[in-house]
Amino acid sequence: MTKPLNSLSVELSDQLRDRLRRLLVRVDELRSLTPQPGAWIPPIDVFEAEDAILVRVELPSVAASHLRVTLRDSLLKIEGRKEAEAPANEATPDSERPTRFLCLEREYGAFSLTVAIKWQVDIDRINARLTAGVLNVRLPKAAAGGREIVIPITEE
Repeated sequence: MTKPLNSLSVELSDQLRDRLRRLLVRVDELRSLTPQPGAWIPPIDVFEAEDAILVRVELPSVAASHLRVTLRDSLLKIEGRKEAEAPANEATPDSERPTRFLCLEREYGAFSLTVAIKWQVDIDRINARLTAGVLNVRLPKAAAGGREIVIPITEE
């Protein structure tokens, strides 16, 4: 077996390994943004206020007990599921007539949304509310991060 003409230095090899690791993390983030078969994607709005990042998600007919909101490594993840409602004639167990759907546009099932948060967040003041089918997540900006500080330069 012959030796390669130009072997990689340990430093270059470590840099390549680190870049590949970061690339795989980005691919995983992008994969989480693409809908999975059978999944639905609720509409989402993300706003920046002066003191906070606001996230609003339309979740009609989704109970708070079917939601999970997490923040990890600057990624806000909102997961949950919307249960299908039984049609009126299936509400009683005695009914044996099949239902014939004339129009079926509402979506049901599991969903997962991921939002990259590029600001430092005060994790002790984060809150989430589900009101009238809209999930409101408030991520207060940390006082120490995200602002520009002019550093005086002294000349000697």
